[in-house]
Amino acid sequence: MKNLRMLLALLLVVALFAACGAEEAAPEKEADAPAAEEKKDEPAKEDKEEKEEMAEPGEPLQMLWWSDGIEGDVMQTILDDFKAETGIEIELVVLAYDDYNAKLKTMVRGGEAPALIRATEGTITEFSEFLLPLDSAYDKADYTNVYFNAAGDTVVLPMDVTSNGMYVNKDLLDKYDVNYPALGETWTWAEFETEMAKLDGQDGVAYPGVFDNKAHRFMPMVYQFGGKLWNTPHTDSALTEAGAVEALTTLQRMNTNGTLDPAVWAGSANPKELFTTGQYGFHMSGNWFVAAYQDLSFNWGVVPMPIGNGAGATRSTILGGKGLCAVQESGQEAEALKFIEYMAKGENHDKFTGGVPFLSPRLAADVDFGDFQAAYEVFQDEIANTPVANVADWQDQVAIAGMYPIINSAVEDAMGGKDVMEVMTQLVEDLKEKAME
Repeated sequence: MKNLRMLLALLLVVALFAACGAEEAAPEKEADAPAAEEKKDEPAKEDKEEKEEMAEPGEPLQMLWWSDGIEGDVMQTILDDFKAETGIEIELVVLAYDDYNAKLKTMVRGGEAPALIRATEGTITEFSEFLLPLDSAYDKADYTNVYFNAAGDTVVLPMDVTSNGMYVNKDLLDKYDVNYPALGETWTWAEFETEMAKLDGQDGVAYPGVFDNKAHRFMPMVYQFGGKLWNTPHTDSALTEAGAVEALTTLQRMNTNGTLDPAVWAGSANPKELFTTGQYGFHMSGNWFVAAYQDLSFNWGVVPMPIGNGAGATRSTILGGKGLCAVQESGQEAEALKFIEYMAKGENHDKFTGGVPFLSPRLAADVDFGDFQAAYEVFQDEIANTPVANVADWQDQVAIAGMYPIINSAVEDAMGGKDVMEVMTQLVEDLKEKAME
């Protein structure tokens, strides 16, 4: 009977995954209440306890991983240190990113769940019902970008974060007496537009700047203008309220009055390639270009993003990133939790983020970014000044499966000249409908 129950549960998981459709590169969440309830049934708990008892003592834990750069090497040194300190061996199983979620599904379905996994927001939300609560392993108040399951349990230790931010061509801005803030200073979007207008029509200037043609780069403006996306997640939207409307109106105006190169939002030009020519004063993008911009022919930097012009305006960015999760039914849950606890200690966490380097989700992080120090300090400051409520609001947004094409299309419509309120009203309807699927 026990095997029959497990088979039926696995068949239900397979059916749920099939219903999700093709996976997007963007973060997604597929939550299912019946599956969560089955996890709480007493027989499932007994199965878990029996499997833990059957685990081979000293058997290496498996940590599923993929690497974009040297982060796998950095993690391996930490795993070696952990083994030396505790005697617990963890095997780093490196997979191709494109195969990662499919392999994880197969392992979970087949009763061979790994003890630990590296996870994007998409993986976290898709597999949240299979992740071990981590509340006993570390204090979530020490971190930002923490994710929770349907029961409100912490299910990830954030390991690194990405942040939107503004690059500037210092040579061009200084040449034409454009004022811009240093770290610790602020400016408004109105002041930003006034200063960047000094570049309009100048020798060696194609346009004052470029803005990545992704809604993800626009959404921080909603928060900066004092708005938010949801009053009540997925049922009562705030996108037709003053803050969000003023944010999109500002971006639309900059795209039509010559502040931004309109070719980017028209889809006929790459903003990174345009900025590297040295003929643009700013590039709104994210920290992922810091390394790529090291060898540019002009002096550049990262400056604080502007805030809105009225009451409620606040500094804010949007966080992405990756985390470390422990998986239920691995038979090595206790050892996995012990590693999460070890990894959450400040000196160990900073060793990972500093070794790559990555922006850190640890609020008290002390990371040496080497040659990237000046730029990363501004991104880290954007993260530190992002209100917790805005982080939670964005997490509610990314919980909607398939939402990225919807918000991208909406902002593109506005950049094409469509009425802002009409765009926002339709966006609200589309998001609510998508959330109900």
